[in-house]
Amino acid sequence: MNGDIDKGKAMTADFVYWLFTGMGWLAGLVFLLLGVMFVRDLTQTHSSVRRNFPLVGRMCYFLEGQGEFFRQYFFAHDRQELPFNRATRSWVYRKAKGLPGTIGFGSTNDLREPGSIIFVNSPYAILESDLHCAPALVIGPQCRHPFVVQHIVNISGMSFGALSSRAVEALSIGAAEAGVWLNTGEGGLSP
Repeated sequence: MNGDIDKGKAMTADFVYWLFTGMGWLAGLVFLLLGVMFVRDLTQTHSSVRRNFPLVGRMCYFLEGQGEFFRQYFFAHDRQELPFNRATRSWVYRKAKGLPGTIGFGSTNDLREPGSIIFVNSPYAILESDLHCAPALVIGPQCRHPFVVQHIVNISGMSFGALSSRAVEALSIGAAEAGVWLNTGEGGLSP
């Protein structure tokens, strides 16, 4: 009976020894992996956040990626935060990294809100007699010379230097035919 107790104690001691040895090796591997990640973050050149805040920046990106799953059940939606919501920030981040800023069809905006603009494709051409013209938008009605905008959709600002002369010419012809404004983004008219 006494031998069985000694044998049990020996087995327990062996188990504890191997458990702590395994945990020590595991902790060593984790620290080695963190060290490699730290050096890689410091030496890489495509992410300033990871370069300035090694490991913490990596964790930030990981948690940001997981945020979609948490928000789906617990937190705010992509367009509920103010003044800049998550969808807007994500678009700015993509453009800052030189990635395309185009987004697919569909919207995360609440299109039931009054004043939402909805573009709907039409499978058939519409007769001019069936068209409903949008009312003119008056900017600054209390001013002495209010600005009247005939169309709510125009061509937004762009850099003439970033586009070819053919592109600006094509946009100008299209804007003239549609009767909309064209902002060249340079503070004046393009040649």
